[in-house]
Amino acid sequence: MSFLDFLASQFSKLQKATLVESFQDDLDSSVTFEVVDRKIPFLPLFDVRRLEFQRGSSYSYSAIYLNKHLRLQPIYFAVQRLTESFFPKLSSLGSALVLGCAGCSIPRFLALSSKDCKITGVEYSETMIKIAKKYFIDDPIYHYFLLLHDDAFSYVHKTTEQFQLIYVDLFLADNNCPQITSMDFVNSISSLMAGDSIAIFNSLCLSKEDCMKFASRYASSFTATYVFDHQFHYYVVFAKTSSLSTLKAFEKRAMNFVRLDERFIAP
Repeated sequence: MSFLDFLASQFSKLQKATLVESFQDDLDSSVTFEVVDRKIPFLPLFDVRRLEFQRGSSYSYSAIYLNKHLRLQPIYFAVQRLTESFFPKLSSLGSALVLGCAGCSIPRFLALSSKDCKITGVEYSETMIKIAKKYFIDDPIYHYFLLLHDDAFSYVHKTTEQFQLIYVDLFLADNNCPQITSMDFVNSISSLMAGDSIAIFNSLCLSKEDCMKFASRYASSFTATYVFDHQFHYYVVFAKTSSLSTLKAFEKRAMNFVRLDERFIAP
């Protein structure tokens, strides 16, 4: 955790929440979204904007810092650090695909890290796209960000684009979409990975054992597959590279932030 992250965590209890706007989902009236600004009096550096999701007892949120000097965003810390670990010169990252965008925290991190990175976001919820365009990506930093209204599982079959970074963050309410572990989907992800590249799967709702099975099942399709643990939140990472030194450097840097639970190297 950086010093700024530490300060943000210490001051988070002082945040004052202001509801900006509330939305009902176009497809499911039981789903509500709220855009909430959480600000710390006299300390605007750590002001955040959150997209909060509620359906019954299910609750989740995404968040961005409103201050553009803060490149690392307040959520998905492990995803950002894993990306930096594989791409130490992140400013040279040329292409990224984010499947499931919510409050666009990862696109914001990428846009602030690499001004020339072409970022494609795919989001199924039309309501989320409307919210994102109004409250989360209304900023010139997103001049290379394309947000598409599409089904991620359909998109990966039909696109001809290639990406260096792919982030999979696909949920039904607060559960991972079961299709993310399917052979059809993973093979499609593999076909979209260009050169030295990684695909990071947010496996929030999968157990450690399920993540191990998921990673090992596709080990032969990638140069290396990993299961990383960040505070009992698991990420499965698929890597492609022609350089074993790239993998070793990635692992060394990543383990400063997350725990490596398992690694599978293709024969």
